Amino acid sequence: MSNFVGSFILFQNSFDQKLHWLAHWNYERQEFMLPGGSKRPFETFQHCLISELEKSFELVPFDDFILFQEPLAHLAFSEKMRSSQESEHFIIELFEFQSLNEHAQKVLECDLRNRWVNVQEIEEGSTADGFPISSLFRSLFHKANLANRLS
Repeated sequence: MSNFVGSFILFQNSFDQKLHWLAHWNYERQEFMLPGGSKRPFETFQHCLISELEKSFELVPFDDFILFQEPLAHLAFSEKMRSSQESEHFIIELFEFQSLNEHAQKVLECDLRNRWVNVQEIEEGSTADGFPISSLFRSLFHKANLANRLS
């Protein structure tokens, strides 16, 4: 049994008349996931995400981006993520950007570790070119009701 406490950023865009979400390649798990990471005991969920955005993308808080103060969703659940493993326990907060400057948006969009994924890819658990998408992404997608969000 494992536990994960952390936060992720939701960055969505609409093109080809479909909503897409930014996914980030997780080298440890070898799959695409929402950008974010694990929370340390002394951090708030928001500070955890700010630290991850600074570390992973070299974005500067308040210059490049500002997160909403309140999360879009706070989720606590248990789920069996892989067929051969026990249940994993999750406490996750999902945040959105309150503002994201043009430079930061380009950094995220041009980073080769990132990919825009649509609902069909999330549901299938795979990008159009065959790279895996985390089942946790699909769980968060449903639990936070992302399909019904308006852009």
